[in-house]
Amino acid sequence: MKHLFRFSFLTLLLVLSSRLSAQTLKAVDNSQNAGKVEWLDRQITTGNVPFGAPVTGEFRFKNVSTENLLILQVKSTCHCTVTDWDRNPVAPGQTGVIKVSYDGQKEGDFYRIVSVLTNFDSMQSVPLALTGKVDKKPEVSSND
Repeated sequence: MKHLFRFSFLTLLLVLSSRLSAQTLKAVDNSQNAGKVEWLDRQITTGNVPFGAPVTGEFRFKNVSTENLLILQVKSTCHCTVTDWDRNPVAPGQTGVIKVSYDGQKEGDFYRIVSVLTNFDSMQSVPLALTGKVDKKPEVSSND
């Protein structure tokens, strides 16, 4: 019975971990930004990163409309993820960048989503995802 429990538990962990690493955003933008904003990057996968090293992704976008584009808000739900972007209007045909930084203070896979609101659709956000894996924290050896 004990072996059956261990086997079931390990199987469950394997299934859950494979689902985490396979997460991706929908490719379609269903907001009113569609046809006005071309998201050149919606998901950035960093691969393995050292423990404690900040990870930054730059999400590029292009204004494909005939009006100026304003990024009104870029919001993260976690204090471990910080965002930065230019608050100036992006003219038609021009590109912009939204920087997203994850602090890398937790071992294992990470999947951080930030939500972007624009002047073209201030009611529905567009998700951007930064994913990767933070390596194990190096063990400190004490030499007496």
